[in-house]
Amino acid sequence: MPLTLRDVLALEAVLAGEPVVVAAADRLDSPVRWVHAAELSDVGRLLRGGELVLSTGIALPDSATGLASYVASLAGAGIAGLAIELGQRYVGSLPAPLVAAAEERGVPLIVFEREVPFVGITEAVHARIIDAERAAATSALSRLLARQAESVERQAHRTLLGVIFSEGADPAAATARAQAMGVPVTGRQLVALVVRAPGTAPGLSGQAVVLGIAEALADVCRGQRIPALVAPVDDVRVGALLSLPAHDDCDLVLREASSRLAAARHAGPAAASQPAAAGDSPSAAGPPAAPVIGASPPAAGMAEVRRAFLDAREVADVALRHPDGRPYYRLPDLRLRGLLHMLRDDPRLAAFADRELGPLLAYDAAHGTRLVADLAAYLEAGGNKAAAAARAHLARPTFYQRLQLIEHVLGVSLDDAESRASLHVAVLALSPRTDAPP
Repeated sequence: MPLTLRDVLALEAVLAGEPVVVAAADRLDSPVRWVHAAELSDVGRLLRGGELVLSTGIALPDSATGLASYVASLAGAGIAGLAIELGQRYVGSLPAPLVAAAEERGVPLIVFEREVPFVGITEAVHARIIDAERAAATSALSRLLARQAESVERQAHRTLLGVIFSEGADPAAATARAQAMGVPVTGRQLVALVVRAPGTAPGLSGQAVVLGIAEALADVCRGQRIPALVAPVDDVRVGALLSLPAHDDCDLVLREASSRLAAARHAGPAAASQPAAAGDSPSAAGPPAAPVIGASPPAAGMAEVRRAFLDAREVADVALRHPDGRPYYRLPDLRLRGLLHMLRDDPRLAAFADRELGPLLAYDAAHGTRLVADLAAYLEAGGNKAAAAARAHLARPTFYQRLQLIEHVLGVSLDDAESRASLHVAVLALSPRTDAPP
C-alpha cells in the first residue's frame, strides 16, 4: 500500500511539530512519493509530483497574488501536500490568502505549530517509502513461494471452496466433489468459518500467516475428527467448511476448535509450517496473535453454504475491528452491527439511511467535501468534538465549523442524543459492504 499523507501525519517525527491541517483536509489520502524541503518561490519547476514540500515560508511572496501563483505552481506539479513551520516567517498562523488558495486548488496545507527538524521528517518518511518499495518488489516472489509451500490438500480445498463461492454454482456438483474429498454434506450441519489474524495485510507477511493458519486449522479439524474443507481464500482470510453430525452441539465444537487453534498458534506448529519471510529474525519472533474467527449458523445443505460464508466473512471483518476476546464470533455477538448486517437487504433500512443522510451525501457530491466522514468520526468518538478533531488532524475551530455545517445541511442538532443515535445507525448502515465471496 502506498504511503499517504494521512500516514505521514501520524509519524512520530511529524507529530513532534504538532501538525494541523488548515486546507484541503479531504485530500489526506493522496500518496506521498517523496519529501522535498525547499525555500524557493518557484519550487514547482523542480517537482515531479507526489512530493510533500516542507518550508519555513521565508522565501514566499508577500502579496496575495504571489501566494496564489505559488500554490498554483505546486498544484500544477501535483504535489501531495505543503507543510509550513511557524516561527521564522509567520507567527501564530499562515496568511489567509495562502490558506484560501490552497483550499481552492485542493492542495493539502499543513502548519507546524512547533519547530521541528525537517531532516528528521525527511528521514522518517523516506525510510517508510523505501520499506514499502521493498515489500512491493518481493510481493510477487512471496506469493509464488507461499503457493509452492501450500500442501496439495490445501490446493484442492482452495479449488473446491472457489467453486462453492461462485455465483450460481451447482450445489449438486459441489456436494459430489466435497464427498469425494471425504467431507459428507448430506444430513449434516455445515458451519462456515472465516478466520483472520490481527495485523495481516496483503503481501509477504499476509501470505505466510494465512497459510500457517490454514494448516493449523486443518490439523485441529483432524485432531477433532471433523471432516472439513480448509484453505486460504485470499491474502488475509482462511475459509473452512466444517461438516458436523446433525445432533452435535455446534458451539461446543467451535469452542474446542478455537481453543486448540489458539494453542497451536502459540505453541508454534502453525508458525513452523509457514515459509520464512525475507528479513524475518527467528530470535525476534514471538507468539503469533490469536486469530479472529467468524462463524455462520449451521447450513442444512450446499445451496445455503455460499450465504453462510458471506455471513462468516462479514462477522470476522467486523470483529477484527472491534474484538472483545471471544473465542469466535457470530452475528448476534456484533450487537447493532450484527442487526444491521441481517437487515442489509431490507429496503426499509436503505430508506432510513437515505432519509437521515441523503442531504449530506448530496452536499458532499456537489461540493467535493467529506462531511459524512467527518460526521462518522464525530460519532465514533462518542460525540467528543475535541477527540474527533484530533483524529482527523484538523484544528478544532475548523472541525467545529464542519459540525455546524452538518447540522445546517441535515436540519438536526448534534447535541440531541436521539439525533446522534439515529445518525450513527444510518452511518453504520452505509458502511461499505460487498456481496463478493471471501
